[in-house]
This record gives sequence, C-alpha cells and structure tokens, in this order.
Amino acid sequence: MTVPLVDKLNATSTPKKILTLDGGGIRGILTLGMLEKIESDLRIKTGNKNLLLGDYYDLIGGTSTGAIIASTLAIGKSVAEVITLYKELGNKIFKDGILNSWLPRKFKTVRSFFKENYSSEKFENYLHKTFGDITLGDQTAIKCGLAINTKRADTQSLWTLANHPGGLYYNANKHFKLWELCRASAAAPYYFKAKDLITYNTDKSISYHTAFIDGGVSLANNPGWQTFMAATTPSFGFDWAVGEEKIHITSLGTGNGYTRMDPKKLINQITLSWASEVPDLFMRDALENNEILFNLLGKNNKVSPKNDSQFFDLKPILSNPLFKFERHNVFLSKLFLRDLGFKDWDNEAKIESLTEMDHSENMDDLLSIGRLYAAKNIHSVL
Repeated sequence: MTVPLVDKLNATSTPKKILTLDGGGIRGILTLGMLEKIESDLRIKTGNKNLLLGDYYDLIGGTSTGAIIASTLAIGKSVAEVITLYKELGNKIFKDGILNSWLPRKFKTVRSFFKENYSSEKFENYLHKTFGDITLGDQTAIKCGLAINTKRADTQSLWTLANHPGGLYYNANKHFKLWELCRASAAAPYYFKAKDLITYNTDKSISYHTAFIDGGVSLANNPGWQTFMAATTPSFGFDWAVGEEKIHITSLGTGNGYTRMDPKKLINQITLSWASEVPDLFMRDALENNEILFNLLGKNNKVSPKNDSQFFDLKPILSNPLFKFERHNVFLSKLFLRDLGFKDWDNEAKIESLTEMDHSENMDDLLSIGRLYAAKNIHSVL
C-alpha cells in the first residue's frame, strides 16, 4: 500500500535523507552523471532494481538547473529519463540562442542590451511538457519532500517553496505549478527574462504581481544550507530533529572552474559589461560559503579537499554536529580532469568552455566527467 506523502514527511524514523542539487545551467548534466551512480548503487544495496531516488530521499532541494532535476526526481523519474530530458532541453533551448546565430558569444556587452539571450517561451513550453499541470501541493504526483529556491527580484528576497502541508506558506504557494517554479528558479539574468507569478499572503486574501529570477543569484545556488534550514525550521512544516545520526545530506555540484580575469580590463570595464558576470559572481560565493558552513556545523562523511584558500581544511566547531554530509563536486581544471581520465584534459579552450552555463555542445563531455568522478569518488550513499 502506498504511504501518503504527508505521512512519509512526518514519519519519525531516522536518519532523514536529504539530497541537494546546485545550479549551473547546462552543467546540471554533470550532476546527473553522479546521480546515475548513486541510483545504481542504491538499487544494488536495496535489492530493488527499480528503485527511484524520489522514493529513497525524504527531501530533495534544488536551485536553478538543480531545481529542475530535483522536481523531475520528486515526481518519480529515473536518472536515465532525466538525462534524456536534459539532452533534449539543452539542444532545444541553448543550442538555438536568440542571438547566437548572428552575434558571437564573446560580444557579451552588446548582448546585454537585449531582454534575454534565450527564448523564455521555448523554455516554458519544454518545462510544461515535462511537468504538465502538477502543482507544488500535489500530494500524489510528488513522491517526497521538495524545496525549490528562487529569488524574488522586486523585493530582493530569497524564496524557498516547499511542499509540506504543515508549512506556514504552504496554502499560499501550493497552487504553483512545478513548471512555473522551475522556470522562476532558472531565470538567470542575461540568459532568460524574469518570471512573472501571482503570489498571495498566508490567508490568500491579498494577491501580488511578482518578478522572480534565478535562485542562483543568492547564496542558495548551492542549496545545501537553505534546504537544511527548510527541513529543520518549524515554519516549513518538516521540523525534523538535528544531529549527525538524524539528518544525512548528500550535496552535489555542477562543476567549478578556476577564474583569473585581467585586472586592468576589470578596472576599466564599463558598467554594462558587468551584467553578464553577475550570475557567476554570486554562484561562486554561494558554492564556497555553503561548503564552509557545512564543514563548520556538520560532520563530513568523507575526506574533502580544502574549501577556500583562506580557510583550508575546516573542522567542526560544534561538539554535536547538526548533520552528517557528503559533498561532491568536480574542479574543472587540467590537473583534476587529467586525474579523472577525461580525454580532453589538456585542451585549455575546451576546459574553459566547460565552465560556461550555456554550451550545449558540451553535454556529452559533462555527463562523462560526472560519471568519471562518481566512479572514483562515490563509494557509499548516505
């Protein structure tokens, strides 16, 4: 007999298993390479060859491209199905950019005069085709807890929308369709237009026109900490107890590259030129700060590289860590990719393009990198 979703979310069994998925545009397919290994390992571990990640995890949180993956897993898609969806999405949306046919990518300043670089209409049609009219409040189609992060631009506030019926804002938000929330979470400035949504106050007595942009333009591009707070803060309804044996978090990135820009060019750069850099500026901070928080407040289940040149290896500052976690990400550099066994590790132009969020021609390579990383580094599942 199928257990009602609300009963699954309120179950007292521990540990609560949380999966969090970073933003990063087309690089989300790298994450899918890791998820493929996790799904396969869990099927072997449980003896259930049809196990789905939406059945295994109690809560999946995502931002931007991570929100799309989180939502597909939450409605019961297998990783193989999501990989197929992503390849279709990449080729339909990012391959045929509005400006790509006549304005090379390098002319970022000129491109900033336009409302968007890619077709929001095509993007929305694809998302609607994927999710249909499933709403955040659908207690049948959604198999587990789900938390989607987006940024409300008109109030400059980060919104986390979750599907626990006991949440303070659940009744005000349950009408949102998943495709709308994914579109809002992935509305990266410069790439897509902001998403207009009608929102309500808690008793739905007042409605507002709002404008949402990519959740990655905040410190939730790595949604690990935000998802943990949603899981443990009473206002979201979950209200799960903390502790290293009570909450296990698996946090997956989309790849991170080393950036070194010309200081002289930056100092003299015109204001408009900064527009295309904004998403990346926020995403890097989000990635590093969330990893620092995790290592300070949680128990790392694996040996990880230094987080930041200022902090190096971090140790927990709490005698009783708030959770146990694993963080997996790929450093998109020559040395790291060489050690993984990636075939084009010595191609500098190739590696530089891998770090971009909209190079659909890199999907097969990014998927391969995710698989190579997982084979060498993911050996057990929290």
